[in-house]
Amino acid sequence: MSKHSHYLPLANVTEGMMLAEDLLDKVGHILLPAGTQLTASMLQSIGHHHILQLCVQMDDADALEVKKEQQEKLARVERLFRTQENQEPAKTLKQYLVHYREEQLQ
Repeated sequence: MSKHSHYLPLANVTEGMMLAEDLLDKVGHILLPAGTQLTASMLQSIGHHHILQLCVQMDDADALEVKKEQQEKLARVERLFRTQENQEPAKTLKQYLVHYREEQLQ
């Protein structure tokens, strides 16, 4: 099974998930290497370092669910701006939002 990675808020990371990237502190020291399986005590300790999100590995099913959620967010942007497609500054704001959401899909 192939693995994908995704950034999750620390509050959504659960025991047993695996880090996809090295976890670094503020000055660049490695706190935990990529591939570490997270435990409850590690998660609690990570919170003390003011880390707000982690890059964790996800299996194919989880990655598909995340991609679906991201596509729904992109569709929501389209719905929100449907009546103001060519009006400034709404047009510019929509372009920024679409660009941001498309980056998240990659």
